Formats: sequence, structure tokens, C-alpha cells
Amino acid sequence: MAAAVAPIRLTAMDATPGSAVLELYADELVTMTAIPFRLTIRDAAGRPLTGARVSCDMTMPSMTMPENRPKVTERDGAYGGELIFTCAMGAWRIGCLAEKTDGSRQAMTFDIEKVRMK
Repeated sequence: MAAAVAPIRLTAMDATPGSAVLELYADELVTMTAIPFRLTIRDAAGRPLTGARVSCDMTMPSMTMPENRPKVTERDGAYGGELIFTCAMGAWRIGCLAEKTDGSRQAMTFDIEKVRMK
């Protein structure tokens, strides 16, 4: 992923430290702006998880929001796409689920404290 900015790095709060890292490629998080992201998932041995079907769901815990599920594709040992924050009136939560080829699943949750209005 080509990006001129250093990514905002988030570690999944419900996974082994370093096993799931979400990078958001933006100087700051603002509403209604496509923000490229890259999700790296590592197995117990520290190898990148490949071949999984990964989905992400963006919600605001403090209020009901319309469905916001960015398209996720696998590339270069990671998963990525673009996400859009649609509101700046509270914290966001990005929940990701990796469905592995052996049928097992790994859930990851990333919390974002603040998004600025565009």
C-alpha cells in the first residue's frame, strides 16, 4: 500500500499483543473521507495469517448507526481496503473477524476514541 503518511497503528484489544494490528493511513481521522487501511494478523508462531476470509464492521457503541462494512481484500500477507467514518459525535469500534481455512475464527476489536468532522 503506497502512502505518504505514517500510519496510525492500533493493536486489537482482545488479541495476543502484536497478533492483530490495524494501520490507518491518514494524518488524522476525519469523517466522510476514504481512509486506506491494512490489517496484519499473525498466528501463534508469529507468521502472517493468509488465506482467511476477513470481514470488518464499523460501529459507534454510543449510538445506532447504519451498516458500515468496508470491503476487505488480501494482499501481500495482510488484509486491507478503505474505510469511511460517517459521524464525529463519539467513539468508534472496528470489529474484524478472520475465518480461517481450517474453519476456526479469530475476532479482533479496535477502538478509536475520536474522529474529527471534515
